[in-house]
Amino acid sequence: MALMSAALYSLAHTGTRLINAQQSQFAADSSALGCVLAQQDAPQEFAEQIAEQNFAHVIEFETSFDRCVVVVEVDNVIRRAAAVSVGGLDLPTLQR
Repeated sequence: MALMSAALYSLAHTGTRLINAQQSQFAADSSALGCVLAQQDAPQEFAEQIAEQNFAHVIEFETSFDRCVVVVEVDNVIRRAAAVSVGGLDLPTLQR
């Protein structure tokens, strides 16, 4: 009985971590893309707002002329995403 309880607890914990990982990656991707779109209008504030709407918070932010790198955290799960823009054409994120 104890072994079954331990297995169920482990399964529930693993499922929660997977959901948190997906949520944090989605928040990182959308924040990086939002940053590229708002390059002229306070990109860090825009990226932080998008992360908060996805129940995450930005822990690292880096921007250059045509690139944004955002690192977010959801319940101790950290994910990173980078997005670039070339001549006004927004490209998909580059996950690492």
